Amino acid sequence: MSFFDFFFPQVAQASHLRSIAETQRLESMHAAQQRFREERERRWDAAKDRSLEQQVVELQRDLGQAGLVIEALIQLLEEKGSLKREEIALRAATVDAADGVADGRITERSRTFLPNRKWDEAK
Repeated sequence: MSFFDFFFPQVAQASHLRSIAETQRLESMHAAQQRFREERERRWDAAKDRSLEQQVVELQRDLGQAGLVIEALIQLLEEKGSLKREEIALRAATVDAADGVADGRITERSRTFLPNRKWDEAK
């Protein structure tokens, strides 16, 4: 206890109460900021998950549409007698093996398929 506190206890008590109030205000502000950061992160994660879910939905739709077009083309080629499914299967196996990995798809190492190629240009 200081000399000042001894002679002016009410002023000392008021000062001490202000100090406690300021400490509580700072702690409350820190807790509010922490809650804000946690809520922002939770919302960001939720939005990111929705975005990924939306991308999956779009990819599924695109894949379904591509499969539909491919099947329609194969049926047209069969009906016209231009090509048989067995010939397509053999060619697919040849193209698949051309990239060095027979995995049922075109891999990144393949130079056969160029996704950004303009189809009216030659290979």
